Amino acid sequence: MQRAILLFVLLALLASSVSAHFILTYPVSRGFDEDMEPTSPCGSFNTLQNRTLFPISSGFVEINSGHVKATLQINIIFSSNPQTTDFSAAANSSASVKTNVDHPGFSCVPFDLSANSLAKNGTNATIQAVFNSGEESTLYQCTDVILSTSASNWNSSACINAGNSSGNSTTPSKSDAAALMQHGFVAILVVVVLAINL
Repeated sequence: MQRAILLFVLLALLASSVSAHFILTYPVSRGFDEDMEPTSPCGSFNTLQNRTLFPISSGFVEINSGHVKATLQINIIFSSNPQTTDFSAAANSSASVKTNVDHPGFSCVPFDLSANSLAKNGTNATIQAVFNSGEESTLYQCTDVILSTSASNWNSSACINAGNSSGNSTTPSKSDAAALMQHGFVAILVVVVLAINL
């Protein structure tokens, strides 16, 4: 009986650890470290990375999460090398978009900058995703972009909403899934080993 109770508790902890984070999948995040993701402003990835061309008109941000419900805020910092104070100002600017996520899996959030006077062709910027499920600390990820009126390499098919059956539907890439689930698989192995040794 004690074995069953311990196994149940371990599996419950495993389930919460697997779904406890999110990953910025498109444009690609600077990096993902689940232990450091609660570190503002960019989940401990504070160094600029390769920039993605981001369309000024009809852009979007896509995330992948295991949470059923959460809030997601997308901020943009118009700067070649943003500092921590820049992120604080961006969170309260009119360029921010805040939305509710109501399903696990992929979520695509429209992020159109065509009405923003600071969004000019060739401008360097950093996009920050701020995720709050209400079950844990607020989580952060960033991606670096170059704003463009003709982002030729922009992958519009990457806009996936798992909770919308009429929306785009594709299979998550192995790299995206691995980044989110690697910790979960390790935890499963630990649970199995512990169960065998009980």
